[in-house]
Amino acid sequence: MKHLFAVLGFMLSATAAAQTAAESLTGLLDQNRNIEGEFRQMTNNEQGEAVQKSEGVFLLAAPNRFVWDTITPFPQRIISDGEWVTIWDVDLEQATRKPFAGSVGNSPAALLGESADDVLTHYEVKVLGENTYELSPKEQEDLFDTLTLSFDNKKISAMSIKDVLGQTTLIEFANIEAHDGVSESNFVVKLPESVDVMFEQ
Repeated sequence: MKHLFAVLGFMLSATAAAQTAAESLTGLLDQNRNIEGEFRQMTNNEQGEAVQKSEGVFLLAAPNRFVWDTITPFPQRIISDGEWVTIWDVDLEQATRKPFAGSVGNSPAALLGESADDVLTHYEVKVLGENTYELSPKEQEDLFDTLTLSFDNKKISAMSIKDVLGQTTLIEFANIEAHDGVSESNFVVKLPESVDVMFEQ
């Protein structure tokens, strides 16, 4: 009987810790929904070898609107107006449009753009260290195994994503600034007529 009570006590303690972690992370995420800055992204394969590097700038605005502009090595724009996400490969003159609801797992900006209350219900949250949190999807069909978020002075500083193929993508953020609101024109996609547009559901 003592063993049973000990197990129950441990389970209750673990549940309380998970709730505290989620509550703490919710507060930080909600403070990072209206920001802009720069990013540097690097993807390593399962062997730890770098397979892709990119840099660019981004803009987030609640609710669910963002611009994720990759500048190097190839220009790509990912823009959400809150309902649709457009992925535009500039040099290839190709673009894909998909509903925002189906794009959250695909884009760091989409993960940050969603309300924390909506996002965190899908993940187990664990504190790894001071201002560092690990998210593990509750649904096995998700696109990644773990997501790690780090903050510095309550601003997002890094995001690390380990996908189901064993690849790890590290995104470092810099020169983060908060804003009180931006023009809706930032999230209006104006594609040249030469761009081939595909729609996904």
